[in-house]
Amino acid sequence: ITLQWREVPCIERNGDIIGYTVRYSISGSNITLRHYSDIVATLVELIPFANYSIEVAAVNINGTGPFSTPVYMRTDGDTPSGTPQEITILDTTSTEITLQWREVPCIEQNGDIIGYTVRYSISG
Repeated sequence: ITLQWREVPCIERNGDIIGYTVRYSISGSNITLRHYSDIVATLVELIPFANYSIEVAAVNINGTGPFSTPVYMRTDGDTPSGTPQEITILDTTSTEITLQWREVPCIEQNGDIIGYTVRYSISG
């Protein structure tokens, strides 16, 4: 995610701005703080298909000012990082095998699962 913001108005600076702190998190997770010297920031190593809350505060020699109103952003999806769980054979005939499985755990789906691919081979 790349974000950009406007500089703090001169009347509200209380001194020279020396940088900015960006605070971001996924709901219910630890807060991450990153420091930037410009009014543009690129947040990296984010979790795919996750909703982030992002806030920015200006910093001067006296410390960090108040954080902005949060903005909310969802990262793009990615391929699943996990596999289907508990694969079981329910039935077999001379020409068919019926399988059942539990879906990929939510945290590893990285987006909406739109289908599954079953791969098989003949052995023996």
